Amino acid sequence: MKFIIEKTLATGGRLGIISQANRQGNVTLETPMCTLFTKGGSAPHLSIDMLRRVAHVPEVAVMSLGALADHHETVAEFGKGLREFTAMSNPVIFTTLHDASAAISPGKNDNSGVAVWGKGGKIKLDTSLFMKIQESFCPDWFQAMSDGDTDVSCGNKRLVKSVDRTLDFLDEIVEAKNKSEVLSKSSLIGVIEGGFSETQRKRSAVETVVRPVDGFLIEGFEKGNRDVDLFSLPDFTKILSFTLEQLPTDKPRIMETVWSPLQVIKAFKLGVDIFSKKGLALVSDYSLPPLSQPAKLELQTANAKNEETNGLYIDLHNSRYSEDFGSILPGCSCYACINFTRAYIHHLLKTKELLAFVLLTMHNFHQYFEFFQHLRLSLKTDRLNELEDYLSQQWAR
Repeated sequence: MKFIIEKTLATGGRLGIISQANRQGNVTLETPMCTLFTKGGSAPHLSIDMLRRVAHVPEVAVMSLGALADHHETVAEFGKGLREFTAMSNPVIFTTLHDASAAISPGKNDNSGVAVWGKGGKIKLDTSLFMKIQESFCPDWFQAMSDGDTDVSCGNKRLVKSVDRTLDFLDEIVEAKNKSEVLSKSSLIGVIEGGFSETQRKRSAVETVVRPVDGFLIEGFEKGNRDVDLFSLPDFTKILSFTLEQLPTDKPRIMETVWSPLQVIKAFKLGVDIFSKKGLALVSDYSLPPLSQPAKLELQTANAKNEETNGLYIDLHNSRYSEDFGSILPGCSCYACINFTRAYIHHLLKTKELLAFVLLTMHNFHQYFEFFQHLRLSLKTDRLNELEDYLSQQWAR
């Protein structure tokens, strides 16, 4: 994996390219970017055929060990790795510890290993089992084991333990990877811990940088509580910016936090390159230039009639949509918006039809992936502030 910076903002954000991104060395990625969120090795609610109807699907698919660790022996017997086993066509498979959409039970990590969570409950991983699983999965990227069970309330003693454990795990994993032929071409992602302590963040970053890692994943801010708005916490922006300043510029930075597009822009401007995809039913316009005037007027009229729409998301369970025959987002070109109405999807939700979640997922994916297309375009054309202001206006409605 090689990271090439094409443009840098004064605040720290980077427009870049990741070359040789997969094990074969024949994939190039543009950043900033998001990954494809999966559950159990597939996109939520979507078959492979339905996923193909979504435009701009990310080339990096994230698969968490919690959902898949119990099946590593089956994958090993299959003998072709996780990509072939799951039939996902994404050229880059990235294995992480935890599901970005689920809360994590605290207090389960110790010096011997970390806990991940699957359908059967807790799975305790030591570095030996962790590496055995990675060898059976053959990922293109894999996150090192880490103790990210920290948040703003943690004291220094707990943060020291978090950093120490994560570095100890990393050393054992690096040693095992050096001996593994199977993982010799896989990229190892080091994890930066330290909670809200500048001292521990710096120690974690400085020590991780000197290890042979190919990128960095920043965690340890939310203790598994995915509903926390990190940017609302007084010191978060300062600590994240400080942490990113400790990292080299020639390797990508990743965060698995669930963020709205406006929050993504804030984190990107500080220096984060890769984001997770997991979000709400989106009804915002992220395009530059804005929607055509007729479509823009239609969107404003539709949203004005619906108090639950704040410009960014919508709850189609509400009975006020039972006779709303507009699309989820007027002007949107996704499969759901072209072929179905808000009223029909409301009906599907009320009757608990699985098709409702298929259509909403397709719309959400289309919108979020399209947003990153326009985010990169805004950087290339020096219009990032315009895009951010445009989103802020919609959020304020």
